[in-house]
Amino acid sequence: MLSWPLEVKYLSEPFNPQYGLKIFKSWFVYINNDNEKDYIADIAKLLKFKGDYRLTLPALKYWSNRFYPLTKRPLLKDPIAGFSSDWLAKKFNMQVVVLFRHPAAFYASLKRVNWHFDPAKLLKQNNLMADHLEPLRDLIAKANKSYAEEVATAWLCIYSVLDKYLAKNSQWIMKRHEDLSLNPLGEFRDLYDKLSLKFSKRVEKKIIKYSSGKSSEPTKVMDLKRNSSAVVKQWFNHVDQEELNTIKNITGDLALKYYPEKEWLKK
Repeated sequence: MLSWPLEVKYLSEPFNPQYGLKIFKSWFVYINNDNEKDYIADIAKLLKFKGDYRLTLPALKYWSNRFYPLTKRPLLKDPIAGFSSDWLAKKFNMQVVVLFRHPAAFYASLKRVNWHFDPAKLLKQNNLMADHLEPLRDLIAKANKSYAEEVATAWLCIYSVLDKYLAKNSQWIMKRHEDLSLNPLGEFRDLYDKLSLKFSKRVEKKIIKYSSGKSSEPTKVMDLKRNSSAVVKQWFNHVDQEELNTIKNITGDLALKYYPEKEWLKK
């Protein structure tokens, strides 16, 4: 939704080890001052549209931007880059938008497509653990997690780090997925203003088109034209009470900071 201005060019998940930049071979890499020499040149090339992507459809769309004759403003959208976002912002003077999503909705979204990420893999990143996740070590290392435990732990790891980054970067922008869904025009107009993007009639029409679909349930993995307001409570249909209790217990006070008690009630 931020890529509709003609000068904005969308960079799709360069940190994704399946179809992103070739340099990334594992998930949720934490780039910091200690290991930046291994990545900084590739990220600089990425932002100049000369990045070494794997040969996939997103890469073809990315490479086509090289030939765009006007000024190009890169929009890097990548939840997998969350741990590295503070480093990215500082090294490349990036404006950052952090998007929160309700833990139960996050779980339902992953459950729908059966996507897994074992948080135990984060234990191999010594700097990430030392700098941010050591208090969660026992939870991360727990064996034989249920799917709800696995996803809730992943949510907590990701958002506990982003919450710390937000606290020390007052210029960063935080939005909740739910607020964007309930008030797309108002929330995106605010985002466009904060990011110095022109909110044109064309942009307005595009946002309405993609947020006013007939269906709240996706018909495919990347079904982008949805009834956005109905999506907010869609997780009710896919999360039972036992799963909800598990997710709430694990995500704890951090989740309640952004999603108070009334937003956990199935009604």
